[in-house]
Amino acid sequence: MATLTRNLFRGQGERDHRLEVVEGHWPTDVEGAVYVVGPDKRAPEGHWFAEAGLIEKIRLVPDQRSRIAVQHRIIDTPLQRIKRRLGFLFRRIAFMEVSPFGVTNLANTNVQAIEGRMFVGYDAGRPIEIDPETLRFVTPVGSNGEWLQAAPGVFEPLCAVAAHPASDVDERALWFVNYTQIAPPGVPKETWIGRWGLDGPVRRWRVEGMSEFDSIHDIKATEHHLVFSDLPFVVEPEMLQGKPRSRRIQEHTSLWIVAKADLHRTPPGGTVRAMEVRLPMPTGHLYPDHAEVDGRLRVALQHAPLGDLMMTLTHDQVDHRNQRPIDQDYEGMVALALQPSVVGRYEIDLATGEVHDAEVAVDAERVWGGILPATDTTSAAARSRQRQLWYGSAGFDPDLIPEEWWRLYGDATDGVVAPVDLPDVAVPGTLARFDLESMKVAEVWSYADGAFPSPPTFVPRVGAEDPDDGYVVVVVHQDGDKEIQVFDALHIEAGPLARATAPGFNPGLLLHSCWMADRVGPRPSTYRVSHAADVAGALRGLPGVFAGFFRMGRAIAEQERAARRG
Repeated sequence: MATLTRNLFRGQGERDHRLEVVEGHWPTDVEGAVYVVGPDKRAPEGHWFAEAGLIEKIRLVPDQRSRIAVQHRIIDTPLQRIKRRLGFLFRRIAFMEVSPFGVTNLANTNVQAIEGRMFVGYDAGRPIEIDPETLRFVTPVGSNGEWLQAAPGVFEPLCAVAAHPASDVDERALWFVNYTQIAPPGVPKETWIGRWGLDGPVRRWRVEGMSEFDSIHDIKATEHHLVFSDLPFVVEPEMLQGKPRSRRIQEHTSLWIVAKADLHRTPPGGTVRAMEVRLPMPTGHLYPDHAEVDGRLRVALQHAPLGDLMMTLTHDQVDHRNQRPIDQDYEGMVALALQPSVVGRYEIDLATGEVHDAEVAVDAERVWGGILPATDTTSAAARSRQRQLWYGSAGFDPDLIPEEWWRLYGDATDGVVAPVDLPDVAVPGTLARFDLESMKVAEVWSYADGAFPSPPTFVPRVGAEDPDDGYVVVVVHQDGDKEIQVFDALHIEAGPLARATAPGFNPGLLLHSCWMADRVGPRPSTYRVSHAADVAGALRGLPGVFAGFFRMGRAIAEQERAARRG
């Protein structure tokens, strides 16, 4: 019988809470708020990622009665407002929502702050800006006509933009990766890098020199370069027809590095070349040092061996060990918690792409099922060199191995633990600190009874002068009322400094998070994209979208004819 908590996807939507500190003492040297974004799932059905975005704001300074205020607001985009009026026009296909207006930007994956502004990312839509004080929708970034479009829509065509843009504090800009999500086998996906200076138009450059990849989710900026990687998120055309998966994820990471100087000297619309570096094991997220010492890139990777983000637990699946139907309460959870949590650290020569140093940190006894990590990026010194990484993990449950996963990965040899050697007993969820200097799992705090923390968020101590001096805030998912817990960032094994909860506090399992200091004054920009500009841009993109469909259909037909002849 599965031991992981079943209290995953029964969220409460737009509901506010005042949490009481039930154990310990809430730190007094904190400010601002933690923001968490994720799908507004209120029932365990469909894919975890397939609901509209919900933003959670955890105010770190207690109110006059020493309570912690937590707000939840739906990210109310214009298309969400249209859906409330014309819901009969919207249909769910696999993990996407489509309508005559286009492919819904669910705005549910990443939240990121820069210069007093807040942006939400989604891998199948443009980034959008929300107000960090009111949590209301402000504007998309760039009109539809400023992005590569992959599927038609009169208001919201599919613009696949990696959910994690690169915040470039030096240049006061955001960098993006914009690409086509589906291409015929053997054909590289069209990929562009975009730059937006927090105002004005989005500028784009086409990228060449990239081999095939599954998806792209994350891009980061260093002192002189941009670095981005692929993600184990396989989108097969057959899936949209309800057919089973036939292709497993890649066994490696493709890491691409582009010099900022090449982008700055190339006119927008031109082409730049990426240097590709291949590393073992797929990757979820990357954490590079901003400083480039001796011409090298030092980067930490959240590896995801044998993790398949497109494969979800469903009510009609059986678990591999018992051949019994998987409990419906788990429906929507992705096949991620099936290996130990792994972090890799690499030093790469920026001139040649040669990997000079490669180390992996893993604790195969205690830390399994990594979901999301966090690092300190709140100061220039912390960004310059990433020293610590905090990792929230769900553990391992031998009764939650879907038979569909076993069909694709049961004989895999590229995991940390071979599928045939997976544990027979459950491994509890954990919060762990990975030391990126020694490449050791330095500390582990374990949870009981199927509970686990996600996501972790680093919060700097007020007045801190050193990197990693602060706290880690987590939402603990468990049976019954959920909790917010605060840890001393460098003393995780001492346990939480404070636990806060309230009757009925039950947010759903969300995704990424960030910390932001309270903004002083109004929004520091008047930037907005008009509806008219959006519609005009969508219409201008239609010929290119249909031409792409024609090329893909022709390529697939030619491949099928070649297969029949062979």
